[in-house]
Amino acid sequence: MLAQQGRRGPGAAVIANASISGTVIDSTSSQGVEFAAVALWDATKAIDGTLTDIKGSFKFEGVKAGTYKLLISYIGYSPQSVENIVVPNNDAKVDLGNVFILSDNIQLNEVTVTGQAALVEDKIDRLVYNADKDITNRGGTAEEVLRKVPMLSVDLDGEVELRGSSNVRVLIDNKPSTIFASSVGEALKQIPSDQIKSVEVITSPSAKYDGEGTAGIININLKKNTLAGVTGMISTGVGVQGSNLNGSLNLKDKKWGIAINGGGRMSYNFRTEGLNTRESVINGEATYLTQEDNNRGQWGGGRYRGTFTYDFDKKTNFSISYSGRARINGSEGDQLTRLVDGNNALIFENTRFIDQSNISNSADLDFTFNKRYANPIQELSILAQFSKSNRNEDFTALQNGLPADSSDNVGIDQELNFSLDYVQPLGEKIKWEMGGKGVFRGATSDGNFYSYSLENAAYALNSLRSNFLDYDQNVAAGYSSFTLELPNKWGVQAGVRYERTMITAQFKERADVEIPDYDNWLPSINLSKRFEKGGSVRASYTQRIQRPSIRFLNPYVDYSNQNSISFGQPTLAPELVDMLELSTSTYFGRNSINFSIYSRIEDNSITSVSEVVREDGIDITQTTFANIGVNKRFGADLSFNVNPNKDWRIGGGVSPNYTYMDNRTISNQGWNVGLNLNSQYSLPKGFAVAVFGFYRSPRVQLQGTRNGFYFHGLTFKKDINDKRGSFGLGLENPFVRSIDFKSTLENVTDANNYFISANTRSMFRRSIRVDFQYRFGKMENDGRGLFNRRRGGNNDSDAMDDDGGNGQEMMR
Repeated sequence: MLAQQGRRGPGAAVIANASISGTVIDSTSSQGVEFAAVALWDATKAIDGTLTDIKGSFKFEGVKAGTYKLLISYIGYSPQSVENIVVPNNDAKVDLGNVFILSDNIQLNEVTVTGQAALVEDKIDRLVYNADKDITNRGGTAEEVLRKVPMLSVDLDGEVELRGSSNVRVLIDNKPSTIFASSVGEALKQIPSDQIKSVEVITSPSAKYDGEGTAGIININLKKNTLAGVTGMISTGVGVQGSNLNGSLNLKDKKWGIAINGGGRMSYNFRTEGLNTRESVINGEATYLTQEDNNRGQWGGGRYRGTFTYDFDKKTNFSISYSGRARINGSEGDQLTRLVDGNNALIFENTRFIDQSNISNSADLDFTFNKRYANPIQELSILAQFSKSNRNEDFTALQNGLPADSSDNVGIDQELNFSLDYVQPLGEKIKWEMGGKGVFRGATSDGNFYSYSLENAAYALNSLRSNFLDYDQNVAAGYSSFTLELPNKWGVQAGVRYERTMITAQFKERADVEIPDYDNWLPSINLSKRFEKGGSVRASYTQRIQRPSIRFLNPYVDYSNQNSISFGQPTLAPELVDMLELSTSTYFGRNSINFSIYSRIEDNSITSVSEVVREDGIDITQTTFANIGVNKRFGADLSFNVNPNKDWRIGGGVSPNYTYMDNRTISNQGWNVGLNLNSQYSLPKGFAVAVFGFYRSPRVQLQGTRNGFYFHGLTFKKDINDKRGSFGLGLENPFVRSIDFKSTLENVTDANNYFISANTRSMFRRSIRVDFQYRFGKMENDGRGLFNRRRGGNNDSDAMDDDGGNGQEMMR
């Protein structure tokens, strides 16, 4: 920083110790703006400049007494100035508090923000979908929210893919959770859409992030409340296929705050129909399978969270939170199976009635500590977290009206995390980040299969079909990363992360399985250029690792369908991926376009593999997971936000990619495409209407193609009581009776050994729902605490440090 000298007396030089600090805030999202350029001017010229840190904070030190102004600029935002900043003496500490800047696509009318916020924003290292700005996200779950995020797709079972890959690391508020251990899809159903503020997609994570997730990272940010006083919200909805109830209560005083939220959702009247056909030939002998399913299902879940925060001072704070979730999922239906030989002679035919249930609960306990120093870039963060999840899956089957078999699988996943992150500025243009992390994971699975004896009229344990797994995985990690500001608005971030993985595994009736420990060095580099008139270009290279999750490892065999069974593979090795990406963002008026091209090459890729085996004359499809040789994917992403006027917003994207997979004996290749479109129009008197559509083409798999499908929806909203509340009406898939999901599977060894199957599932998801939401309590920050106590009596108080995120108070 610039050191200014003045005179205290004859012959005595005085070094100026005054400072000017503040925080640059996005007026729409109420979040700090990282890497914003802040220039300090005197009456005639710029005398110093800096970039904001990850929280949007900046500080100029060594300033002498005088009058100054600030000029703030950042891509995608209108330039902002703060005039007449008076530094009364050489030792003054002038804190400007929060300084709000406006996105190019919103306008300022006095101190009122008008127009619509960008639904999708392209930050310097991530794409952000502002879920709370989309009125179609009423009364749903995180699964439905993620379907609207560019580059993402969510299939029939709720499994998430990023750029065609399901190897995604999902975080909640930048923290891991065991809720995602067994199934990402099931976890997403437990998070209400009303609690989601935004979804961040990070395709090229820096060395600071865990190395897991070869496709990238998805971070789900939940809503928070920083308003002083007592505030809250309640929302509810009811529909022909689901109902929900959510609420929150927030208490905040000058230094501490308590936030409590929770809710639940029940889905019902879900009906699916399926048709599966298979031709299999083993040693020249053919069989033909036809299987029809008709299922009815329902599920319910609840979630709660409590958080306590305390600010020791403006730069030091900690928080502790506890959250819990519970879910029950059930379905029942008929399955008609017919198997014939090559001469169309009947081998067997039966009808099975299958009753399935899946019960789980999970909890997270988090502790965070953050400390900033005199230089706001310098920061220390400590995180400790314990997560635990319990699950119980079971089924009971009747065959031709008589008891046949049943099974249950009880599992426990737990994870303990400790991490420390430190940021140190090295001069004005360099930032050094370093840290370490320890992860201690454990998973158990106890699966039991029971066969029914008609003679004894009782179930008996079948030990040959039962199994047990005790799996421990510990990871020690450290990283170092440098961010450099280069001339002409160029910047570079480079780092490396080291991770050592240690695994032990034990099976029922078997000696401990030896799984080797392994080490990984994971480099990353990001080069970016910002343009004067808005926009940027970025190039990056990242290497990442994907350790198999319990879903891939669990040896529990699902025998609910006797002709098609599935199980995990505990000896899977991790996969490694090299990612290259080139992206650009362009802003013009209220509009923006983001475009990127990428390549991703996975070595030792984990994927599902199927084969048909013949037991006692019956052909059975067995599906498990394996490390295949290579999985190459080359693609592009295009997303856009267009605002024809201040009331109308159109957003969407297209994501094509070409995939090549090869395990040295089988290969497959082809194109995959994803499309989404979202448009919202604000009408007079608080009315608004929005439409949403999503399409995903069939996905190329090693042995065929996976489901392609589409969704669409229409939502109406009416604000009431000065926008404190609203009513909504939502239509889901109103123009189609059912949604059909089609997939193929094949494996051809030679003319005498092969199988080909086709599967069609029809989901009946046409529905209508009515929603209501209302916020109560203090709706803006007026400088008073919880007990109506003044927080400061002059312009140097800390009232501006906590404006509640309402975006109304623009600057001093």
